[in-house]
Amino acid sequence: MKWQACSQGLTYDAGDGFVVYFDIESGRTHLLSEVAAWLLAELAVNPLSTEQLQERVVGQVESVSEPEVEKLVEALLLELQSFDLVESA
Repeated sequence: MKWQACSQGLTYDAGDGFVVYFDIESGRTHLLSEVAAWLLAELAVNPLSTEQLQERVVGQVESVSEPEVEKLVEALLLELQSFDLVESA
């Protein structure tokens, strides 16, 4: 399954492991982990499959096993989807 960003937004990285994301379309603000914000930025460039996202996360997050990356990406996609920030393409 491919995923794509369905929202334009602005981010503010306070440098504490979290990013504030302002969804321009809905006017809502979300507190995202740095990894979730990075995934959203990747999906804003072009749609990617779950597997492609997992491969990219392995390159970004050190010392995380493959099963952990799979669970992490799935959880983050569900979180972003619940905020209406990503959708299946």
